[in-house]
Amino acid sequence: MASQKYTDAQLEKMSMIDLAGKILGEHKKELSFKDLFNEVAELKKFTDNQKKDLLARFYTDLNIDGRFMTVGSNVWGLKRWYPVDQTTEKSLAESRKRDQEEALEEEYIDEDETEDDEQEYENYDELDFDKIEED
Repeated sequence: MASQKYTDAQLEKMSMIDLAGKILGEHKKELSFKDLFNEVAELKKFTDNQKKDLLARFYTDLNIDGRFMTVGSNVWGLKRWYPVDQTTEKSLAESRKRDQEEALEEEYIDEDETEDDEQEYENYDELDFDKIEED
């Protein structure tokens, strides 16, 4: 683990993104964003408040840094692990397919909720607005 290779002083000076690269290199496999951030935070000895403050920054840094890539479902790996053709067309197609499936699931859930709302207003025509205004 990275904590065994580096002193506390070295870990403190190391950026979160560099540390993430070392963690992924040691695991030699992709990690979820949550697991990767938690390992970085643990090595950097962040407090809970620091974790909350730095979470978005870490995510932005991962997106911007050219050494990392998402392989779908918020799972991250080192770009050098994947051939160029896999990092473009194939992963984009898989990501789009996954996004479409998630959107369909959300749409299905929304339709169920809408039906409940419609039942709630079924008797809307029976309401006596004159009586409501008098009250």
